[in-house]
Amino acid sequence: FEYYRTKKFSANNFFNILSGIEKPALIRHTFGGALGGPIMKDRAFFFYSFEGDRITRSQPIEVPRNVPLPSLGLGQVRFVGCPPGTAPDNCGVPGGVTPSVQTLTTAQLNSIFPIVGINPAAVAVLRDAAARYPANDFSTGDGLNSAGFRFNTPLPAERNSHVAKFDFNVTSKQTAFVRANVIYDLITQERQFPDTPAPVIWSHPQGIAAGHTWTLNNSMVNNFRYGFTREAFSQQGDSGENQISFRFIFSPRRFERTLVRVTPVNNFTDDFSWVKANHSFGFGTNIRLVRNQRDSFDNAFDNAITNPSFYQGGGASITDVVDAFSPISGALTPVENAVSALIGRYSQYSALFTFDRDGTLLPSGTPAAREFRTEEYDVYFQDSWKMTPNLTVTYGLRYSYSTPVYEKNGFEVKTTVPLSDFFAARQAAAERGEALNTPITLDLSGKANNASPLYDPDKNNFQPRVAVAWSPSFKDGFLGKVFGRNNESVFRGAFSVTNDYYGQQLAVTFDLGNTLGFSSSQDISANTFNLTTRPAPLFTGFGQDIRSLPRITNPGNISFPRTQPFEPSP
Repeated sequence: FEYYRTKKFSANNFFNILSGIEKPALIRHTFGGALGGPIMKDRAFFFYSFEGDRITRSQPIEVPRNVPLPSLGLGQVRFVGCPPGTAPDNCGVPGGVTPSVQTLTTAQLNSIFPIVGINPAAVAVLRDAAARYPANDFSTGDGLNSAGFRFNTPLPAERNSHVAKFDFNVTSKQTAFVRANVIYDLITQERQFPDTPAPVIWSHPQGIAAGHTWTLNNSMVNNFRYGFTREAFSQQGDSGENQISFRFIFSPRRFERTLVRVTPVNNFTDDFSWVKANHSFGFGTNIRLVRNQRDSFDNAFDNAITNPSFYQGGGASITDVVDAFSPISGALTPVENAVSALIGRYSQYSALFTFDRDGTLLPSGTPAAREFRTEEYDVYFQDSWKMTPNLTVTYGLRYSYSTPVYEKNGFEVKTTVPLSDFFAARQAAAERGEALNTPITLDLSGKANNASPLYDPDKNNFQPRVAVAWSPSFKDGFLGKVFGRNNESVFRGAFSVTNDYYGQQLAVTFDLGNTLGFSSSQDISANTFNLTTRPAPLFTGFGQDIRSLPRITNPGNISFPRTQPFEPSP
């Protein structure tokens, strides 16, 4: 089969038309086929199918990108206000000076902020951005220093799906099959700008299933199944550098980070059924070997931003000085953002540290590699007992055991005191009107560290089940009219106890969100820097090293147990 759609059926949208952007294209090509037949007459058979999908399309970006206007790229700040020298109380009042668009030059800004001045490196970057991405959407930004940039982003997609199956009649009483599924997809996501890399999702799951059915006699049948599923995807990011941007003015990338996840699961099941008299017995087992492999760059890079709100006194530390030089009658926030970008100093930045299994500090840009494991075992017995022709009782018992999740290479920690005990102690202290400020300590755990597991195994997972099905036969009367005669209605009821497997999510979440394990961070707090006595470090270029900036201390290597120092006034 084949299906093809041309770009002639595409349509433009309102925002593209308003911004003067051409109609996005959409070309879709779907094709495939299937083939099957015998391999050996009456003994072996095969089936194979393939479906492919190719999409060539461009689509308007969801949100316009913030870009500087050419004036900002010249080191100028524009705002609605009154000329320099105007008294603030004489600007925009009856009989006073009428506000108009004012432009402060680099020289004037250097005189207003003599200590920090205007950063030539920041001006050069903003000038290049204004030329490379000319604003075409003035629904965002202030329209004087910054605006929006819209474009059609290419979003090609390639999807491939393969399915194959082989069936075998081994003997007159035995059959077997093997089935395989392979998917290979490449999905492009929205990029930051037309000439920047696009994040891409590569999805490549696989699945294999095999089964054997053996009819021992007229009352006994055994079914064995093996399944292997391998969920796998790679989310390729658009940047392998530190995240540096000018808040509300310009960011060169989306700073999506690469994440690779592979989750292979081996599954073995065996079910034996035996029909004896009016009983249908069932016995079986279900064994699952679960692996969760992850390579993540989420915390591999540092970040810095020019943020006016993080200066001592916030944005007012900028606008108050500008207002004294040239009164501002319009919005203050755009002035804060524009001036902060031209000053080009990092008022806010963070260093993210990761450590190897032996506690060695890893270089910036090193991904966190983890492989979590667990094994799950189920056994069961059940009986469907047809007590009377119209009454059947089904009952059974399942037992489940799951090994505590552990990290294969030893990247595993837990609190020395169970968190449930810690929270109970805090609650008790609160009821007494006291503060419990005991620090939390983490230590190594799990098989690879020859230590106790992340949590204790649960060995009492007995799961009984009972169900009843009754089909009454009312001959006549009211009940016969309502429920019918001759077993036309069925009443069913059931009770069961089940257990949930939560270990995988618990382990992954604790690893990702834990700041005391094999990761740590140092963040610059608001009000750390100002524009006079404590100037923030200068922007020198994208990809700039963050760990060498002031107030970032190399933590060195770590060891366990680790305790976070108590900070009464964080």
